[in-house]
Amino acid sequence: MMQLKMEEESIIAMVYTLEVINCRGLTIRGVVRKNLTWLKSWYEQQKDEEYLEQALLQICALFRMELANEGDMELYEEICALAGISLESLMEHCTRMGKRIKVTRQGISGLIGKWMPSRKNPMTKPEVVEDIMEKLNNHRVGQYYYCYERAGTRKNSKESEKKDIYKLVINQEECFFLDMRQFRIYVLELCE
Repeated sequence: MMQLKMEEESIIAMVYTLEVINCRGLTIRGVVRKNLTWLKSWYEQQKDEEYLEQALLQICALFRMELANEGDMELYEEICALAGISLESLMEHCTRMGKRIKVTRQGISGLIGKWMPSRKNPMTKPEVVEDIMEKLNNHRVGQYYYCYERAGTRKNSKESEKKDIYKLVINQEECFFLDMRQFRIYVLELCE
């Protein structure tokens, strides 16, 4: 049985890596599915546990982001079996980072913090919410940033600490909303 050594920093680093993949226009689930297949194959050929550790880290990151695909559960279980652990045991190390929410105007408004229009941010909060809803309802594939620079911040504070940055991601398979300042991930489920 392989020793499971998943540090919090490594899991978060993998989540960031998967976000970079998403920024390149690829779906996280599709890329990870291919990665896991290759890592499993390489492990079976070379018996190098590093391949299994990377695969387990990617599975954990998927579960953290709540993007694990039910159709890939057999692959996840096969990789866990090769590592000598159960999927349930792996899950104990992979507490949720993402939160699943149904998309409503009120729900989206709640994800966005305080928001006041300014020269740099001419949209009002209801306009931002409406823009997000329109993109989601029409499934406009892409990545959209919303930035609010709070007034009255100290001049010596770091630039990124003064801004609330939100990112809306709409892919073929998934939609999610990221609070970049708080590092919160919300998996969006469209209401029918």
